[in-house]
Amino acid sequence: MIRRLLDAAEIQNKPFQEPIVMVGGTAMSAHNLRKTSYDVDLYVQDFNDDVVYQVESEFKSKFGEQFKIDVTSVENIWGAIMLRDIAESEPDCVIQISHRDITIRKLSPEDLFLIKLDTSREKDRDDLAVIYEKTDADRLIARFNAIWKWHGNRDAVPGYADNFVSVLQRLGGHIPADVLPRLELPEHMRMSLYEAWIPDNHGTLRPE
Repeated sequence: MIRRLLDAAEIQNKPFQEPIVMVGGTAMSAHNLRKTSYDVDLYVQDFNDDVVYQVESEFKSKFGEQFKIDVTSVENIWGAIMLRDIAESEPDCVIQISHRDITIRKLSPEDLFLIKLDTSREKDRDDLAVIYEKTDADRLIARFNAIWKWHGNRDAVPGYADNFVSVLQRLGGHIPADVLPRLELPEHMRMSLYEAWIPDNHGTLRPE
């Protein structure tokens, strides 16, 4: 489907400009985290809407009206977090179009996890456990320390961080007392998190 999209753009002399990054369910499929999807989700720095509409219409006739090609040039794929380094996402494959090699990239499991963590959609929350199997706490914490700074709502960061700590405990059994010191947050945010968690008799932490 991506190849057809790039072919159509080339034929109409409206080529898509790199980076081209698989996001959302398409990135999950690329990581073998999802078997099927009714959408093709892409971040493209520069693209033509008419080409997207044409190719989407072609595939709707084959797969049904639920099929959708969702292309964006905005770095906040979902919610308030902007992935300012999205152009550096990991390469997945190379597609040759008119003797030109185009690298198709994909969001990392860490990016998928941390973006979905910031949404309220039930299906995104359900995806967290699946994505967690492709990563680990060390990589998630390191990426969290970069991503939180790109959150568009600074007042929401403490709640986002609290949710992150809670989900790491639920999915991986990571004790918040071990996670909290590794979060590179402003002191007042980190202190509010410490105050929100108290030790129990088993040496773990629980919400107050």
